[in-house]
Amino acid sequence: MIDAWLFQLGATKPSARTLAAYRSDVEGVARRIDTEGADALRIEDLTKPALRAGFASWAADHAAASVLRAHSAWSSLFDFLVAEDLLDGNPMAAVPKPRLARSAPKAIKADDAASRLLATAATIDPAARRPWPERDLALVALFLVSGIREGEAVTLGMASVTGPTGARRLEVIGKGDKARTIPVDPALEQVLAAYHTSRAARFPDHDLDHPATPLLVDTRGRRLAAHQISYLVERLYTRAGIRSRIPPGAMVHALRHTFATDALQAGADVVELQALLGHASLDTTRRYLDATAEGLRDVIKGHPSQIALRHHLRTT
Repeated sequence: MIDAWLFQLGATKPSARTLAAYRSDVEGVARRIDTEGADALRIEDLTKPALRAGFASWAADHAAASVLRAHSAWSSLFDFLVAEDLLDGNPMAAVPKPRLARSAPKAIKADDAASRLLATAATIDPAARRPWPERDLALVALFLVSGIREGEAVTLGMASVTGPTGARRLEVIGKGDKARTIPVDPALEQVLAAYHTSRAARFPDHDLDHPATPLLVDTRGRRLAAHQISYLVERLYTRAGIRSRIPPGAMVHALRHTFATDALQAGADVVELQALLGHASLDTTRRYLDATAEGLRDVIKGHPSQIALRHHLRTT
C-alpha cells in the first residue's frame, strides 16, 4: 500500500528527501496505531478514532511542524486510496491539526550588517591557512543580494549564471526541485568576475566554461559543502564584530532573512519577494511584513499623500 502510494507520488517529482520523510511519518504514526507497524494494518483498521488516537500519541513527542507533515502525508495516502476505489472518503478531516506559531524572520540585528560583512570579506583573514578574499566576498555578496538558501548555494554550477554581460541571471533550483530566476546586478557580476579571475590563477585546470563546474569551491578546488559555508559565514560575523547580533539558530539563513526585510524596506512588494525567495506560499513571505512593520510605517509616514492628509487636518 505505502510503496504503491509513494510510487504514484513520484510522478509529481518530489525530492528523495521528501519521499523518505513521508514514508517515515506514515510508518511512525502506524506504529502508534498498531505496534507491529504499517504492514500489520488493514484499511478497515484505519478508523477515525484509531487515527485520532495515533496522531495524539505521535504529537506527544513530536514538534508541531512534524505533526503537520505527518498529517499531510497521511492525507495524501488516503487520497491515493480513494482514487484507487479502496476507500469512499478521506478520514483525515476528522483528525485535528496543530497550529504553528508564526515565528518572526531572524534577520541580523545591525543596520550596517551588509556593509560590514562585505568590507570584512574583502580583506585577508589572518587566521586562514589559505586566505581567499575574492571567494569570500563573492560568497557573502551572493547571499546578501539574492536571498538564496544555503542548500541552493551548494548546488550552484557555472551554468547557474546565465544571460549576457550586464543582464546576467541566477538560475536557482529550490525546494521541491522548483526553479526560479534571480536578476544579477552588475555589482554582483563584477564581484563574481573578480572571483573567477582569482580562481583561474589558483586552479588553472578548472574549466570555468563547463556548465557542470561548481560555482563555489573551497581552497582545495572542491565544491563548497554546507558545513564549510556555515563556517565561513560565522567566521565573517566574528571578524565583522556582529556575531552577537545574529539570532540563535539562524547563521547562514540570517542573510536570507536580512535580504528579505531589506527588500521590503526598499520598496519590493510581497508578491515580488515571494518570487525572489521561491516561497510556495504567500503566507510564508508575509511574515516579513510583521518584521518590517516599523520601517514600513516610516515609509507610509513620508508618503506625499500622508503629508497632504496631515496638512489638511491641520488647516481644517
